[in-house]
Amino acid sequence: MRRHFVRSITSIFAAIALTLSSPTVANADSRAINFEFPTYHTGSIDGQDGWAGTLGSPINPAIDQAVVTNTGYSSFGGQSWRISNAYTDGAFGDWPFSPSLVNEAGETAAQNGVVYSGGTRQNHFEVQWDFASTVPTTEQMGTDPLTGLDPLQVSTAPDRGDGARMSFIKMRDTSTGLAIDFADYQDQKPYGSESNPSAGCGPEDGFVTTTVAKNLDRTRPHTVKLTIDFIDGPRNDVVNVYVDGKFRHTGGTWEDYYRWCHESGGGTGNPAFDQSRTVDSMIFQARSGGGTCGTCRGFGFLIDNLSYVSSQSECHNGDGDADFEDQDGHKHHGHFHGNSCETQDNDESDDDDQGRHFESTSVDSSTFASDSSSETLTMVGTGLDGGLPVAFTLVVIDYGGAAPAVYNLVLSDGRTIVATLVSGTVSVK
Repeated sequence: MRRHFVRSITSIFAAIALTLSSPTVANADSRAINFEFPTYHTGSIDGQDGWAGTLGSPINPAIDQAVVTNTGYSSFGGQSWRISNAYTDGAFGDWPFSPSLVNEAGETAAQNGVVYSGGTRQNHFEVQWDFASTVPTTEQMGTDPLTGLDPLQVSTAPDRGDGARMSFIKMRDTSTGLAIDFADYQDQKPYGSESNPSAGCGPEDGFVTTTVAKNLDRTRPHTVKLTIDFIDGPRNDVVNVYVDGKFRHTGGTWEDYYRWCHESGGGTGNPAFDQSRTVDSMIFQARSGGGTCGTCRGFGFLIDNLSYVSSQSECHNGDGDADFEDQDGHKHHGHFHGNSCETQDNDESDDDDQGRHFESTSVDSSTFASDSSSETLTMVGTGLDGGLPVAFTLVVIDYGGAAPAVYNLVLSDGRTIVATLVSGTVSVK
Protein backbone atom coordinates (compact mmCIF):
# COMPACT_ATOMS: atom_id res chain seq x y z
CA MET A 1 0.00 0.00 0.00
CA ARG A 2 1.30 3.43 -0.83
CA ARG A 3 1.34 5.84 2.08
CA HIS A 4 0.04 9.27 1.13
CA PHE A 5 1.40 12.23 3.09
CA VAL A 6 -0.46 15.54 2.78
CA ARG A 7 0.96 18.66 4.43
CA SER A 8 -1.58 21.18 5.69
CA ILE A 9 -1.19 24.66 7.10
CA THR A 10 -1.01 25.38 10.79
CA SER A 11 -4.41 24.75 12.37
CA ILE A 12 -6.91 27.61 12.54
CA PHE A 13 -7.08 26.97 16.27
CA ALA A 14 -3.47 28.06 16.79
CA ALA A 15 -4.56 31.59 17.59
CA ILE A 16 -6.80 30.52 20.45
CA ALA A 17 -5.06 30.47 23.84
CA LEU A 18 -5.98 27.66 26.20
CA THR A 19 -4.21 26.77 29.40
CA LEU A 20 -2.85 23.22 29.21
CA SER A 21 -5.51 21.07 30.78
CA SER A 22 -6.71 17.58 31.58
CA PRO A 23 -10.12 15.92 31.67
CA THR A 24 -11.49 14.62 34.93
CA VAL A 25 -10.09 11.12 35.24
CA ALA A 26 -10.09 8.13 37.58
CA ASN A 27 -7.69 5.23 38.19
CA ALA A 28 -4.73 7.22 36.88
CA ASP A 29 -1.36 5.54 36.32
CA SER A 30 1.53 7.91 35.62
CA ARG A 31 5.27 8.36 35.17
CA ALA A 32 7.31 11.55 35.59
CA ILE A 33 10.90 11.64 34.31
CA ASN A 34 13.36 14.52 34.73
CA PHE A 35 16.57 12.59 33.93
CA GLU A 36 18.22 13.69 37.19
CA PHE A 37 20.93 11.95 39.21
CA PRO A 38 20.95 9.45 40.92
CA THR A 39 18.16 7.74 38.94
CA TYR A 40 19.95 8.74 35.74
CA HIS A 41 23.65 9.12 35.02
CA THR A 42 25.42 10.66 32.05
CA GLY A 43 25.88 8.42 29.02
CA SER A 44 23.56 6.26 26.93
CA ILE A 45 20.05 5.99 28.33
CA ASP A 46 20.00 2.29 27.44
CA GLY A 47 19.03 0.30 30.53
CA GLN A 48 18.47 3.33 32.76
CA ASP A 49 15.20 3.36 34.73
CA GLY A 50 13.50 1.02 32.26
CA TRP A 51 14.56 2.72 29.01
CA ALA A 52 15.28 0.04 26.40
CA GLY A 53 14.40 -1.36 23.02
CA THR A 54 11.44 -3.71 22.49
CA LEU A 55 10.91 -6.11 25.42
CA GLY A 56 14.03 -4.84 27.15
CA SER A 57 16.39 -5.44 24.23
CA PRO A 58 19.41 -3.12 23.79
CA ILE A 59 19.07 0.28 22.17
CA ASN A 60 21.11 0.52 18.97
CA PRO A 61 24.49 1.99 20.03
CA ALA A 62 24.75 3.83 16.69
CA ILE A 63 21.88 6.12 17.70
CA ASP A 64 23.16 9.54 18.78
CA GLN A 65 21.60 9.84 22.24
CA ALA A 66 22.81 10.29 25.80
CA VAL A 67 21.92 11.71 29.19
CA VAL A 68 24.05 14.87 29.43
CA THR A 69 24.93 17.55 31.94
CA ASN A 70 22.68 20.54 31.35
CA THR A 71 24.46 23.83 30.79
CA GLY A 72 21.86 26.09 29.22
CA TYR A 73 18.28 25.86 30.53
CA SER A 74 17.44 26.35 34.21
CA SER A 75 14.08 24.57 33.97
CA PHE A 76 15.93 21.41 32.89
CA GLY A 77 17.77 20.97 36.20
CA GLY A 78 21.19 19.33 36.28
CA GLN A 79 20.71 16.76 33.51
CA SER A 80 18.70 16.27 30.32
CA TRP A 81 18.44 13.63 27.63
CA ARG A 82 19.95 14.55 24.25
CA ILE A 83 19.08 12.98 20.89
CA SER A 84 19.73 13.89 17.24
CA ASN A 85 19.33 12.51 13.72
CA ALA A 86 23.05 12.00 13.15
CA TYR A 87 22.03 8.36 12.75
CA THR A 88 18.71 7.42 11.13
CA ASP A 89 17.03 4.24 9.92
CA GLY A 90 13.58 2.75 9.37
CA ALA A 91 13.63 0.28 12.26
CA PHE A 92 11.60 0.34 15.47
CA GLY A 93 12.64 -2.31 17.98
CA ASP A 94 16.08 -0.94 18.82
CA TRP A 95 15.11 2.71 19.27
CA PRO A 96 14.58 4.15 22.77
CA PHE A 97 11.27 3.32 24.46
CA SER A 98 10.42 5.06 27.73
CA PRO A 99 9.43 2.95 30.77
CA SER A 100 6.00 1.32 30.45
CA LEU A 101 3.01 2.27 32.55
CA VAL A 102 1.38 -0.47 34.60
CA ASN A 103 -1.99 0.18 32.93
CA GLU A 104 -2.22 0.46 29.15
CA ALA A 105 -4.60 2.77 27.28
CA GLY A 106 -6.65 2.00 24.20
CA GLU A 107 -10.03 0.96 22.84
CA THR A 108 -11.80 -1.98 24.46
CA ALA A 109 -10.79 -4.38 21.67
CA ALA A 110 -7.40 -2.81 20.86
CA GLN A 111 -4.53 -5.27 20.46
CA ASN A 112 -1.71 -5.17 23.00
CA GLY A 113 0.32 -7.98 21.44
CA VAL A 114 -0.05 -9.90 24.73
CA VAL A 115 3.56 -9.25 25.75
CA TYR A 116 3.93 -5.54 25.00
CA SER A 117 1.47 -3.80 27.35
CA GLY A 118 -1.08 -4.85 29.94
CA GLY A 119 -2.71 -4.01 33.25
CA THR A 120 -6.17 -2.49 33.47
CA ARG A 121 -7.25 -1.07 30.11
CA GLN A 122 -7.87 2.71 30.25
CA ASN A 123 -9.50 4.94 27.60
CA HIS A 124 -7.40 8.09 28.02
CA PHE A 125 -3.68 8.83 27.57
CA GLU A 126 -1.75 12.06 28.05
CA VAL A 127 1.90 12.87 27.52
CA GLN A 128 3.89 16.08 27.95
CA TRP A 129 7.54 16.97 27.51
CA ASP A 130 9.87 19.92 27.05
CA PHE A 131 12.43 20.18 24.27
CA ALA A 132 15.14 22.69 23.39
CA SER A 133 17.97 23.09 20.90
CA THR A 134 21.52 22.38 22.03
CA VAL A 135 22.61 25.14 19.61
CA PRO A 136 20.28 28.07 20.39
CA THR A 137 22.19 30.55 18.21
CA THR A 138 21.68 28.94 14.80
CA GLU A 139 19.84 26.27 12.82
CA GLN A 140 21.33 22.78 13.09
CA MET A 141 21.88 21.56 9.54
CA GLY A 142 24.04 18.81 8.06
CA THR A 143 27.15 20.07 6.25
CA ASP A 144 28.86 16.86 5.11
CA PRO A 145 27.47 15.17 1.95
CA LEU A 146 28.79 11.84 3.21
CA THR A 147 26.79 11.95 6.45
CA GLY A 148 23.72 13.93 5.42
CA LEU A 149 22.83 17.52 4.57
CA ASP A 150 19.42 17.61 6.23
CA PRO A 151 18.19 19.75 9.15
CA LEU A 152 17.79 18.44 12.69
CA GLN A 153 14.63 16.39 13.21
CA VAL A 154 13.48 13.96 15.92
CA SER A 155 10.08 12.29 16.28
CA THR A 156 8.19 10.69 19.15
CA ALA A 157 4.94 8.77 19.50
CA PRO A 158 2.72 6.98 22.02
CA ASP A 159 3.42 3.26 21.63
CA ARG A 160 2.96 -0.12 23.29
CA GLY A 161 6.67 -0.93 23.09
CA ASP A 162 7.19 -2.47 19.64
CA GLY A 163 6.78 0.42 17.21
CA ALA A 164 2.98 0.24 16.84
CA ARG A 165 2.68 4.02 17.03
CA MET A 166 -0.77 5.48 17.67
CA SER A 167 0.10 9.13 17.06
CA PHE A 168 3.11 11.15 15.91
CA ILE A 169 4.96 14.35 16.73
CA LYS A 170 8.09 15.55 14.91
CA MET A 171 10.30 18.33 16.27
CA ARG A 172 12.31 20.18 13.61
CA ASP A 173 14.92 22.91 13.34
CA THR A 174 14.39 25.40 10.51
CA SER A 175 15.99 28.62 9.30
CA THR A 176 13.25 30.63 11.04
CA GLY A 177 13.13 28.72 14.32
CA LEU A 178 11.86 25.44 15.70
CA ALA A 179 8.78 23.71 14.28
CA ILE A 180 6.43 20.93 15.38
CA ASP A 181 4.50 18.57 13.09
CA PHE A 182 1.59 16.27 13.95
CA ALA A 183 0.48 13.32 11.82
CA ASP A 184 -2.68 11.23 11.91
CA TYR A 185 -4.22 8.59 9.63
CA GLN A 186 -7.38 9.68 7.82
CA ASP A 187 -9.83 7.23 6.28
CA GLN A 188 -11.81 9.20 3.68
CA LYS A 189 -14.95 8.08 1.87
CA PRO A 190 -15.59 5.33 0.95
CA TYR A 191 -14.90 4.28 4.54
CA GLY A 192 -13.38 0.98 5.55
CA SER A 193 -15.66 -1.62 7.15
CA GLU A 194 -15.56 -5.25 8.21
CA SER A 195 -17.26 -6.21 4.95
CA ASN A 196 -14.97 -3.99 2.85
CA PRO A 197 -11.75 -3.26 4.79
CA SER A 198 -9.77 -2.29 1.69
CA ALA A 199 -11.95 0.83 1.35
CA GLY A 200 -10.18 2.17 4.44
CA CYS A 201 -6.75 1.87 2.88
CA GLY A 202 -7.27 3.17 -0.64
CA PRO A 203 -5.59 5.91 -2.66
CA GLU A 204 -7.76 8.57 -0.99
CA ASP A 205 -6.66 7.48 2.50
CA GLY A 206 -3.36 8.00 4.28
CA PHE A 207 -1.28 9.88 6.79
CA VAL A 208 -1.84 13.63 6.96
CA THR A 209 0.90 15.86 8.38
CA THR A 210 -0.05 19.19 9.96
CA THR A 211 2.44 21.81 11.12
CA VAL A 212 0.97 22.79 14.49
CA ALA A 213 3.70 25.29 15.44
CA LYS A 214 6.53 27.05 13.60
CA ASN A 215 8.97 29.95 14.01
CA LEU A 216 9.40 28.99 17.68
CA ASP A 217 12.15 30.79 19.58
CA ARG A 218 15.28 28.64 19.38
CA THR A 219 16.78 30.19 22.51
CA ARG A 220 14.28 28.74 25.00
CA PRO A 221 12.55 25.42 25.77
CA HIS A 222 9.10 24.61 24.43
CA THR A 223 6.41 22.33 25.84
CA VAL A 224 4.40 19.81 23.81
CA LYS A 225 1.36 17.96 25.11
CA LEU A 226 -0.92 15.34 23.57
CA THR A 227 -4.23 14.18 25.03
CA ILE A 228 -5.80 11.09 23.46
CA ASP A 229 -9.31 9.76 23.99
CA PHE A 230 -9.67 6.21 22.67
CA ILE A 231 -13.27 5.62 21.59
CA ASP A 232 -14.52 2.23 20.46
CA GLY A 233 -15.17 1.99 16.73
CA PRO A 234 -13.48 3.46 13.64
CA ARG A 235 -12.68 7.11 12.80
CA ASN A 236 -13.53 8.58 16.19
CA ASP A 237 -10.47 8.72 18.45
CA VAL A 238 -9.62 12.30 19.40
CA VAL A 239 -6.10 13.73 19.79
CA ASN A 240 -5.65 17.29 21.04
CA VAL A 241 -2.26 18.94 20.56
CA TYR A 242 -0.95 21.77 22.75
CA VAL A 243 2.26 23.78 22.39
CA ASP A 244 3.50 26.08 25.14
CA GLY A 245 0.14 25.93 26.90
CA LYS A 246 -1.91 26.81 23.81
CA PHE A 247 -4.37 24.54 22.05
CA ARG A 248 -3.11 24.02 18.49
CA HIS A 249 -4.95 21.20 16.74
CA THR A 250 -7.50 18.40 17.00
CA GLY A 251 -6.94 15.24 14.98
CA GLY A 252 -7.30 11.48 15.14
CA THR A 253 -5.05 8.55 16.01
CA TRP A 254 -3.66 5.87 13.71
CA GLU A 255 -6.50 3.50 14.63
CA ASP A 256 -7.77 3.00 11.07
CA TYR A 257 -4.32 2.32 9.67
CA TYR A 258 -4.24 -0.77 11.88
CA ARG A 259 -7.84 -1.67 11.09
CA TRP A 260 -7.79 -1.50 7.33
CA CYS A 261 -4.22 -1.66 5.98
CA HIS A 262 -2.59 -5.02 5.21
CA GLU A 263 0.93 -3.78 5.94
CA SER A 264 -0.11 -3.12 9.55
CA GLY A 265 -1.63 -6.57 10.00
CA GLY A 266 -5.19 -5.33 9.46
CA GLY A 267 -7.51 -5.39 6.49
CA THR A 268 -8.36 -9.08 6.94
CA GLY A 269 -12.10 -8.68 7.34
CA ASN A 270 -11.81 -10.47 10.70
CA PRO A 271 -12.69 -8.13 13.61
CA ALA A 272 -10.38 -10.14 15.86
CA PHE A 273 -7.41 -8.83 13.86
CA ASP A 274 -8.67 -5.56 12.39
CA GLN A 275 -8.25 -3.51 15.56
CA SER A 276 -6.48 -0.49 16.94
CA ARG A 277 -3.41 -0.75 19.22
CA THR A 278 -2.76 0.03 22.87
CA VAL A 279 -0.18 2.47 24.28
CA ASP A 280 1.79 2.53 27.54
CA SER A 281 5.01 4.40 26.72
CA MET A 282 6.76 6.69 24.22
CA ILE A 283 9.15 5.82 21.39
CA PHE A 284 11.76 8.39 20.31
CA GLN A 285 13.23 8.12 16.81
CA ALA A 286 15.06 9.80 13.97
CA ARG A 287 13.48 8.22 10.90
CA SER A 288 15.58 8.06 7.76
CA GLY A 289 12.63 9.41 5.76
CA GLY A 290 12.90 12.65 7.72
CA GLY A 291 16.54 13.22 6.79
CA THR A 292 19.97 12.71 8.33
CA CYS A 293 22.22 15.36 9.87
CA GLY A 294 25.60 13.73 10.43
CA THR A 295 27.19 16.90 11.78
CA CYS A 296 24.46 17.09 14.44
CA ARG A 297 26.23 14.27 16.30
CA GLY A 298 26.77 15.32 19.89
CA PHE A 299 24.18 18.09 19.55
CA GLY A 300 20.49 17.85 18.54
CA PHE A 301 17.56 18.37 20.91
CA LEU A 302 17.41 18.19 24.69
CA ILE A 303 14.37 16.38 26.11
CA ASP A 304 13.27 16.96 29.70
CA ASN A 305 10.31 17.01 32.11
CA LEU A 306 8.68 14.03 30.39
CA SER A 307 5.44 12.83 31.97
CA TYR A 308 2.64 10.56 30.81
CA VAL A 309 -0.51 9.04 32.27
CA SER A 310 -3.22 6.52 31.42
CA SER A 311 -6.63 6.99 33.01
CA GLN A 312 -10.36 6.43 32.70
CA SER A 313 -12.31 9.51 31.65
CA GLU A 314 -15.49 10.37 33.54
CA CYS A 315 -18.72 11.68 32.00
CA HIS A 316 -19.06 15.37 31.04
CA ASN A 317 -21.76 17.47 29.37
CA GLY A 318 -21.70 20.44 27.04
CA ASP A 319 -24.80 22.38 25.98
CA GLY A 320 -25.34 25.64 24.17
CA ASP A 321 -28.02 27.69 22.43
CA ALA A 322 -26.54 31.09 21.72
CA ASP A 323 -25.58 33.85 19.31
CA PHE A 324 -21.93 34.41 18.44
CA GLU A 325 -20.00 37.09 16.57
CA ASP A 326 -16.79 36.54 14.61
CA GLN A 327 -13.87 38.97 14.23
CA ASP A 328 -15.45 40.47 11.09
CA GLY A 329 -18.69 41.27 12.90
CA HIS A 330 -20.70 38.48 11.25
CA LYS A 331 -23.46 36.92 13.35
CA HIS A 332 -23.86 33.16 13.89
CA HIS A 333 -26.31 31.09 15.92
CA GLY A 334 -25.11 27.83 17.41
CA HIS A 335 -26.98 25.01 19.12
CA PHE A 336 -25.09 21.98 20.43
CA HIS A 337 -25.26 19.12 22.93
CA GLY A 338 -22.36 16.85 23.79
CA ASN A 339 -21.93 14.10 26.38
CA SER A 340 -18.78 12.02 26.71
CA CYS A 341 -20.76 8.94 27.79
CA GLU A 342 -23.73 9.11 25.40
CA THR A 343 -24.28 8.87 21.65
CA GLN A 344 -27.17 11.35 21.14
CA ASP A 345 -24.94 14.38 20.53
CA ASN A 346 -25.70 17.11 17.97
CA ASP A 347 -24.58 20.46 16.61
CA GLU A 348 -26.35 23.07 14.49
CA SER A 349 -25.09 26.40 13.20
CA ASP A 350 -26.85 29.16 11.27
CA ASP A 351 -24.89 31.90 9.51
CA ASP A 352 -27.34 34.74 10.01
CA ASP A 353 -25.48 37.05 7.59
CA GLN A 354 -25.24 34.58 4.71
CA GLY A 355 -28.25 32.37 5.37
CA ARG A 356 -26.22 29.13 5.46
CA HIS A 357 -27.19 26.27 7.75
CA PHE A 358 -25.09 23.41 9.09
CA GLU A 359 -26.54 20.45 10.96
CA SER A 360 -24.75 17.38 12.28
CA THR A 361 -26.06 13.98 11.21
CA SER A 362 -23.59 11.86 13.18
CA VAL A 363 -21.27 12.69 16.08
CA ASP A 364 -18.38 10.26 16.36
CA SER A 365 -17.03 11.59 19.64
CA SER A 366 -17.41 14.25 22.32
CA THR A 367 -14.38 14.84 24.54
CA PHE A 368 -13.74 17.28 27.36
CA ALA A 369 -10.81 19.06 29.00
CA SER A 370 -10.69 21.46 31.93
CA ASP A 371 -8.44 23.70 33.97
CA SER A 372 -8.84 26.33 36.67
CA SER A 373 -10.34 28.92 34.30
CA SER A 374 -12.10 27.07 31.46
CA GLU A 375 -13.92 23.96 30.27
CA THR A 376 -13.49 22.74 26.68
CA LEU A 377 -15.74 20.52 24.56
CA THR A 378 -14.47 18.94 21.32
CA MET A 379 -16.98 17.24 19.01
CA VAL A 380 -16.08 15.37 15.81
CA GLY A 381 -18.49 13.95 13.25
CA THR A 382 -20.31 14.42 9.96
CA GLY A 383 -23.24 16.55 8.84
CA LEU A 384 -24.83 18.65 6.12
CA ASP A 385 -23.73 22.17 5.23
CA GLY A 386 -26.30 23.77 2.98
CA GLY A 387 -27.57 20.26 2.25
CA LEU A 388 -24.15 18.92 1.21
CA PRO A 389 -22.30 16.26 3.26
CA VAL A 390 -19.25 17.41 5.25
CA ALA A 391 -17.10 16.35 8.17
CA PHE A 392 -16.86 18.72 11.11
CA THR A 393 -14.86 19.53 14.23
CA LEU A 394 -16.41 21.76 16.88
CA VAL A 395 -14.44 23.21 19.81
CA VAL A 396 -16.31 25.21 22.46
CA ILE A 397 -14.42 26.91 25.31
CA ASP A 398 -16.49 27.97 28.34
CA TYR A 399 -14.78 30.43 30.70
CA GLY A 400 -17.55 30.27 33.30
CA GLY A 401 -18.61 33.88 32.70
CA ALA A 402 -15.15 35.35 33.30
CA ALA A 403 -14.81 35.88 29.53
CA PRO A 404 -17.09 35.28 26.52
CA ALA A 405 -17.31 31.65 25.45
CA VAL A 406 -15.56 30.76 22.20
CA TYR A 407 -17.26 28.74 19.41
CA ASN A 408 -15.04 27.21 16.73
CA LEU A 409 -16.56 25.18 13.91
CA VAL A 410 -14.39 23.79 11.09
CA LEU A 411 -16.05 22.03 8.12
CA SER A 412 -14.34 19.88 5.52
CA ASP A 413 -15.73 22.06 2.71
CA GLY A 414 -13.47 24.87 3.89
CA ARG A 415 -16.00 26.88 5.89
CA THR A 416 -14.73 27.94 9.31
CA ILE A 417 -16.42 29.85 12.13
CA VAL A 418 -14.33 31.29 14.97
CA ALA A 419 -16.64 33.44 17.09
CA THR A 420 -17.34 34.62 20.65
CA LEU A 421 -20.56 34.58 22.67
CA VAL A 422 -22.75 37.70 22.57
CA SER A 423 -26.05 36.32 23.93
CA GLY A 424 -27.65 33.06 25.00
CA THR A 425 -26.27 30.22 27.11
CA VAL A 426 -23.18 28.02 26.92
CA SER A 427 -22.38 25.44 29.59
CA VAL A 428 -19.52 22.94 29.50
CA LYS A 429 -18.94 20.91 32.67
